[in-house]
Amino acid sequence: MRFGIKNINCRAYSLVEVLSASGILLMGIGAVLSLSHGTLSQEEVTRQLARGYCFQENAAKLYYLGLEPEEIIDLLPLDTTELELNFTDSYMVRVNDVEVEASSVSVKIKGSNSFTMNNNLSLNSHEKNPGRDLPPIEVYRPTTRLD
Repeated sequence: MRFGIKNINCRAYSLVEVLSASGILLMGIGAVLSLSHGTLSQEEVTRQLARGYCFQENAAKLYYLGLEPEEIIDLLPLDTTELELNFTDSYMVRVNDVEVEASSVSVKIKGSNSFTMNNNLSLNSHEKNPGRDLPPIEVYRPTTRLD
C-alpha cells in the first residue's frame, strides 16, 4: 500500500492582488461620493440664486404697480435667514419728456456654513462666505401729478 499526498492544482489570488483590487474599488467609491457631494452643493447654490432672482423680479413688479417698499417686504414670503431684499430711495427720472419715479431693487443671498458661491463664482469650503449680491434691477413707475 502506498500512502502519498495527492497533487492538487488549486489556484488562488495572492494578497497583493486582493489589496490592489480593493484599493482601486475604494478609489472609485470615493470619486462617486465626492462627485455626489459636489453636485448636491451646486444644486443648493443654484436653488438659492433662483429664489433670489424670483423675489427680486416679483418685488420690482410690485413696485411698478405702485406698492411702497415696506408693503412689498411685508407682502412677499421672504425667508430673512436666507435672503435680504433692499430698495434704494425713490428718485425722479426724465424718460421721453415725462418724469417718472425710479428705484433700484437688490437682493442679497446670505452665506451659509456649507459650500457657497462667492462673488468670483468659485466654490470655497474653508472660508465663511458673507453672501452674494445679485445685480440690482432699476424699476420705473409712472406717477400721477395732482396740481
